Amino acid sequence: MRKIYLAVFIVLVISALLFIASLFYLDKEKHKSYRFSVTIDGKETGLIKVDKFVTDDNLFYRSHSSYPFEPLLTDSKSRLTLDKRYALIDYIKDDFGGGIENMTYLENTKDNISFVGTSMSEFACLTDLTIKHNAFVFEEYSPVTYLPILENYDFSIGRAQAFNVITTYSPLLPPMKRLLTLTSIRDEYMKINSRKIKVECLLIRMRNLTQGMLFVTKTGRSLVCIEFPEKKLKITRIFGPKDLKAEPLLLKSDLYSEEAVKFSDKKTALAGTFTAPKSEGRHPAALLIGGAEEVDRDEQGLFKYAADMLSSNGFAALRYDRRGVGSSSGDPKSTTDAESFDDAKSALDYLSSRKEVDPERIVLIGHGKGAFYAARIAAETKNIKAIILMAPSISLAGQMDLNFDNLNEMAAKYKWDDQYLKLAMKSHIETIDKVKNAKNSWIPILKKRCFVKKLKEELEQNPTDIIRKVECPVLILHGKEDETTPSKDVASLDKALEDSGNKNHNLIYYGYLGHFFGKMVNDGVHKAYYATDPAVLDTMKKWLEGNS
Repeated sequence: MRKIYLAVFIVLVISALLFIASLFYLDKEKHKSYRFSVTIDGKETGLIKVDKFVTDDNLFYRSHSSYPFEPLLTDSKSRLTLDKRYALIDYIKDDFGGGIENMTYLENTKDNISFVGTSMSEFACLTDLTIKHNAFVFEEYSPVTYLPILENYDFSIGRAQAFNVITTYSPLLPPMKRLLTLTSIRDEYMKINSRKIKVECLLIRMRNLTQGMLFVTKTGRSLVCIEFPEKKLKITRIFGPKDLKAEPLLLKSDLYSEEAVKFSDKKTALAGTFTAPKSEGRHPAALLIGGAEEVDRDEQGLFKYAADMLSSNGFAALRYDRRGVGSSSGDPKSTTDAESFDDAKSALDYLSSRKEVDPERIVLIGHGKGAFYAARIAAETKNIKAIILMAPSISLAGQMDLNFDNLNEMAAKYKWDDQYLKLAMKSHIETIDKVKNAKNSWIPILKKRCFVKKLKEELEQNPTDIIRKVECPVLILHGKEDETTPSKDVASLDKALEDSGNKNHNLIYYGYLGHFFGKMVNDGVHKAYYATDPAVLDTMKKWLEGNS
């Protein structure tokens, strides 16, 4: 009898262990995690963690990316929700860091995609974009978007297989419908850490995308590497957590001192950097006014190099973080142009009050939208000595509702097809309509809060009228490779100065430079920055010698 009881007890224990093991196995199947390392030109620049969750009804893919070498947008979170047939339910991507936040959201409504994107205090939207039922969300540098596609690639057939995909172009442009082709070409062994793994290589082909390669394990079909050789970029599977740290770029000289400062605009505390020559007495000074959405006081390196040049040549200089960015207080997601203009005036007042500064010899240097603020200050303040407008951005300001010149230029530059150009125009019109009809400062779109007050202000602005009131000397600098500011807009500002009778204005183009006037440096040690082209700094120096 004792043996029977013992046997029954053993059977019960084994059954319990098998039940627990089965639950563990199912749990592992319902939740899988992957970690990846991102390298550019052999330097590790980012880390990505991807999770997949399976429920009775849906598939959830979640990703968290960390890019500490980026100037401000150092983190990205995304979530992709599909049903069991891999049909898209929704997709959201948040890029954030340093006070900046950009968001893109896609939602499937009756096999049509609705889109809303926000970039700081601006937004764009589009409803009812018709897609094919089996379309996948795809971003070439985001492993989380590869997983559902790989799960639908038939490895038993191999060869070339096509997938309808939608790609997110930018937070302020609608998604783009494209065709992605994966082609199995060979098997090989890949060494990852100390592991040697047999993998299958698939070519990635898509219009307007440099050819890439995917590597998946032969057993389990697990993604282990994404590679774009032409861009020297690799996203490689790693086993275990890691940590990356970036150092800020430091430019120092024995010719000038550097000081972290704070000043206030009403209830907003702004932070900046003041540099001044070490020589005694009052000096001419420059206020650097930024306008790019995703940068702090250093304007991705441009203002750091400019301040170094200025203070090495006898100028004091002040650059500052915009509201809610870097060390400045405030909410950047609800900041209007009027408030940014007030902040620039507060910075000017602070600069004028410094004992190292000659308040009668102040020049303004504005970049992007900051050039608009600089021009407005110069138009309203008669004691500004001169202004330099670098890649002056107009955005919606001063354009007719249906003026699509900027979109047409982008279409030509990036080889958009006619269908996508029309889609971008439709999104532009729909966004403007939302702004015009809004009765409050915020409106809900797809359950996301969108700030309309800034865009409403921009529709009422006319920077051409403002530039006509500028009487001081003006230097306009523009790179013809600029992806943000159309050359046509820059030329129109120069013409407005000519028409107004301004006798001292000059427009200089740089055919080989982009929006930040220099070459991007991503050395794997410092936060990425643009090293300003010496020719640009030399032009500014010589022009200021005769106009300040």
